[in-house]
Amino acid sequence: MAGFLEIAGLDKTYRSQRAPVHALRNIDLEISEGEFVCIVGPSGCGKSTLLRCMAGLEPISGGRLALQGKLITAPPQNMGVVFQRDLLLEWRNILDNVLIAAELHDLRRSDYKDRACELLTLFGLDAYLDRYPRELSGGMRQRVSICRALLTDPQLLLMDEPFGALDPFTRDELNSELQRTWLATKKTIVFITHSITEAAYLGDRVVVMSRNPGHIEKIVPIALERPRGLDVRDTAQFADCVVQIRETFRDLGIYKG
Repeated sequence: MAGFLEIAGLDKTYRSQRAPVHALRNIDLEISEGEFVCIVGPSGCGKSTLLRCMAGLEPISGGRLALQGKLITAPPQNMGVVFQRDLLLEWRNILDNVLIAAELHDLRRSDYKDRACELLTLFGLDAYLDRYPRELSGGMRQRVSICRALLTDPQLLLMDEPFGALDPFTRDELNSELQRTWLATKKTIVFITHSITEAAYLGDRVVVMSRNPGHIEKIVPIALERPRGLDVRDTAQFADCVVQIRETFRDLGIYKG
């Protein structure tokens, strides 16, 4: 049976006046419905390009990319995206920033106001509905962007280094909140990160990418029980997962520590 999200022989090339830039080469990956897949790799390996292709924001140059059997040629309706920058509109309050997702899908705001409030409450932001982005911390702003992505109840959630700019304490907190939300909703999540420990903590599988051009070097299954507390990172099983990923980068000459 085909996967929920299918990527087969995907290539991505950017044309330029000098010479073509091969960003991705022969990407093969099947993601099951409800799976949490993390993609980790060094800068320039095409992680974000791959995610933008999945989101229908970048056309592919070759191969196949399909969601539930339908080719992705434009942003799918049943998809939400969270970027590293929260991209909140500073002149709109927090509730209105979340409701943007309904507007972009030509849906009635009134039909989604209760859901927006429920999501903001779930992420501990119920006291900030009338506040503006400038009044929130970086972690709180990113929570708002996650609520916005979840508003229309998408089946697929794509996340491009959403916690990369946050301090370690806030990042740990949001990792825990994201896992809790995923366990409750069982959405399919593809999560891009530079952090090996973050990938191993969150993912069912970790896709390890290399560069020149970007390709999948290895896929590491993470056989750790759910839910995972932050203290799982102190266990030998977690350390083994991290070592597998780190040794892959060491073998490639990317990680020398």
